[in-house]
Amino acid sequence: MSSAVRRTWRRLVQSYNQQCARDDAAAHGYSVPTGVWACVRCNEPHLELATLQHHLRTEHF
Repeated sequence: MSSAVRRTWRRLVQSYNQQCARDDAAAHGYSVPTGVWACVRCNEPHLELATLQHHLRTEHF
């Protein structure tokens, strides 16, 4: 797989995790508190989406 395809796939997965995870959790009956985000890879909690995005950029890429 080329690096461009991997990079695109990684961005799509990250976009899903950031934008659709709450809706997906609600559809499966899980309660997700508003304003709390958790990293999928290391479960580190974040109180703002911006800090989660910074964490993903610096720790997992």
